[in-house]
Amino acid sequence: MSIENKHIEKKKSLTPKLRFKEFNGSWQMKYLRELLEFKNGINASKEQYGHGIKFINVLDILNNDSIAYDTIIGSVDVDKTVASKYPVNYGDILFQRSSETREEVGTACVYLDENKTAVFGGFVIRGRKIGEYDPIFLNKLLKTDNSRNEITSKSGGSTRYNVGQETLSSIGLNFPTLSEQKKIASFLSAIDEKIQQLSRKKELLEQYKKGVMQQLFSGKLRFKDGNGKAFPKWGNRKLGDVLFEHKLNSTGKEEVFSVSVHKGLINQVEHLGRVFAAKNTDNYNLVKPNDIIYTKSPTGSFPLGIIKQSKVNKNVIVSPLYGVFTPETPGLGYMLNVYFETPINVKNYLSSIIQKGAKNTINITNTTFLSKKMKLPISKEEQNQIGDFLFNIDLKINYVTNLITQTQTFKKGLLQQMFV
Repeated sequence: MSIENKHIEKKKSLTPKLRFKEFNGSWQMKYLRELLEFKNGINASKEQYGHGIKFINVLDILNNDSIAYDTIIGSVDVDKTVASKYPVNYGDILFQRSSETREEVGTACVYLDENKTAVFGGFVIRGRKIGEYDPIFLNKLLKTDNSRNEITSKSGGSTRYNVGQETLSSIGLNFPTLSEQKKIASFLSAIDEKIQQLSRKKELLEQYKKGVMQQLFSGKLRFKDGNGKAFPKWGNRKLGDVLFEHKLNSTGKEEVFSVSVHKGLINQVEHLGRVFAAKNTDNYNLVKPNDIIYTKSPTGSFPLGIIKQSKVNKNVIVSPLYGVFTPETPGLGYMLNVYFETPINVKNYLSSIIQKGAKNTINITNTTFLSKKMKLPISKEEQNQIGDFLFNIDLKINYVTNLITQTQTFKKGLLQQMFV
């Protein structure tokens, strides 16, 4: 390749694939030391934490797209003299100084509060704004794959990975003109706002669903039959009167499924990457559509196991350790599925009838699982009405969740194409 062609290729590589039509010309590389002045944060005693001035730490960087004073988790009690040496102001960039994983070390986040000043911790490096850049643009740039690779490739350590001020100073990134930075920042901020609106909508729907369940079980919310008449009052019913153990096993044709807290009944290959079942699955429990499954194994915030309804539209099989039950109606099964989504409800039902064995194993028979009473609807028609009502709420939540995912994927694609 000739020198001229190399120059053209290099110039081309400094032009983003996707660009606003009013801008042209190559982006220019700048070192972070031209834009930021670096400083390590406060190291305080444990007695000083939990009160005082807001104190930016690693979790604030990792859990936020940008940081504002009121979103900061922690605080530290330091005098005004110390606080004045470690201020964080609008436009400053905060970097994670140390991490157990190379993927997280050097993660950056911008401070965008124009009204309040915070301070920052010892595991954080502050980049004080000294050069000309748009803070929102630089925040997005530092989250791109190219920027992350530049930083992580220069991190040091073996059991823990670290970046220092010198490393960050040496990072060279490509920038457009300030006016193009502002245009990109404004466009991406609009997408972030859309994601925030959708996330808030999802949160409100989830709160509404929780409120509906509380009203149902308190009797404040009741349904009526097709003639407008009230259904019979709910009764204290043993689960064994509304859930029935069919005791069917694998025919050898079914796929092996697991049970997940968030995904419910899910194919093992899709969930875990491969099948973990025994070679012979003849004794595996058959699960029919709408069946209720109790896992009898501790999982995260569900130390007594999880209870889910199968929403798979075909027969599948699960571990013989699981309890599998057919509900009186599909609607009642859906209602129980929603009720037991909450860890406290699972605990309240199971804690008095369960025994924990060695190594935290759960000892409970299917008969014992079905032995307790719950306040439940008597009418099968009401059960299905409630199930349909809750199903439609979940449909709305899932729709908004998918919109959030799609918008985040769209944003990720833009980040890859709008930056050099």
